[in-house]
Amino acid sequence: MFYLIGKTNDGDIEMADGIMGYIDTSGAALAKKGTQDIVKTASKIYEALTGSYKILDKEIVITCPELIQKYSILLESTGGTVGKKIKFPFGKPVRVHLTPLRSLQEIPNAVTITETGFEISTKGFSNIDEFSLDVEYEIGNKRFVDALVRRDTAREIPKGKQSEYWLHAELKHPQVLKTKYGRLDLRDLDFNVDVGISEDIKMQIPPSFRVELEAARNLLRERDPHKKAVLGLKHAKSMKAREKNEDIVELLGNLQKLFNRDSFRKFVDVQKDFYYSDCYRGLAFHDSAPFPTWPKVMKVISRTDLGLEKFASEGILIYKKGNFLEEVSKILGL
Repeated sequence: MFYLIGKTNDGDIEMADGIMGYIDTSGAALAKKGTQDIVKTASKIYEALTGSYKILDKEIVITCPELIQKYSILLESTGGTVGKKIKFPFGKPVRVHLTPLRSLQEIPNAVTITETGFEISTKGFSNIDEFSLDVEYEIGNKRFVDALVRRDTAREIPKGKQSEYWLHAELKHPQVLKTKYGRLDLRDLDFNVDVGISEDIKMQIPPSFRVELEAARNLLRERDPHKKAVLGLKHAKSMKAREKNEDIVELLGNLQKLFNRDSFRKFVDVQKDFYYSDCYRGLAFHDSAPFPTWPKVMKVISRTDLGLEKFASEGILIYKKGNFLEEVSKILGL
């Protein structure tokens, strides 16, 4: 069976040699070629083991978040194979693990990484034993995932104190996932949503705080002593309009804590076929102040699984805007 663990679809990275070294702009052709290359590498490894081992089970896992292609093989050594060295000149792997199932401890010096691939030395093996062989290759071209999957752009649907984002992903060419080695399933496919928070915060804060923020920004930029004094008075007056009298920079520093992963997590929920994975602040901020105010968006990552038994996934990302703005108000002393 084949598994594909998904990753976000922004950007392109070149593929590692010997794994998927191709560039193809045609979705169907790229999907087919990518599957063929996966199977081709798998068949070479299996053929190298033929005669020395009996293959009991096998699977291929492509972990796209880490951009690693992993072949996992459960095999049994047969009589007469002890002492032989088996070569796999199919591209240099990232790592190789050979573990006997009876001890679950790797055999030291059994695997050697070479310039063209790797080798397994069976010296010291029992004539009859079962092993787990894991071989990992680095990959890079996320176009393969994009060629297989369509991910629709999520748009905000305001619903009172909450906003919803519809999530939808489906296989473009499910027929290419059928191979003689079994199914190819997509696991943990990423779906990114930009949750807009800047306008919500702007609407929440009163005019007096906006004046204070503007005065603080101009105060830091001003070089003329007289103008600086005038701005200082304006800033102090605007501060008194709030219940909290912390310095504006300190106050905004406290506000930044809301945008940490653990803090913002409680303001989002993912339902149906998708599940929550992670979130982080966007790089763009609300304005051009010489200190950070608040990000324009929070990027929320959800994930889902696709395969031959499940061509499409639908989900809902819920942004608890009311709860979030209540926390903003507490910090700002509004």
